[in-house]
Amino acid sequence: VGCADPQGCSRACGSPLGCSNVAYPRLVLGLLPHGLRGLMLAVVLAALMSSLASIFASSGALFTLDVYRKLRPGA
Repeated sequence: VGCADPQGCSRACGSPLGCSNVAYPRLVLGLLPHGLRGLMLAVVLAALMSSLASIFASSGALFTLDVYRKLRPGA
């Protein structure tokens, strides 16, 4: 979300450059009822957990294939 006036952006979100980091949370808090707010929080947390799980899985594979093979060649 861009702002035409940097002072207006500073008043609205604290940053003179833009409010893109607070646009979605404000939209959710301003438009959705309480039950759907909780559902959106669960969706965001599920996406975060999924991303972290894939990062951990690929890190384990990289460690096993690159580092552990050098430490124990016969394994």
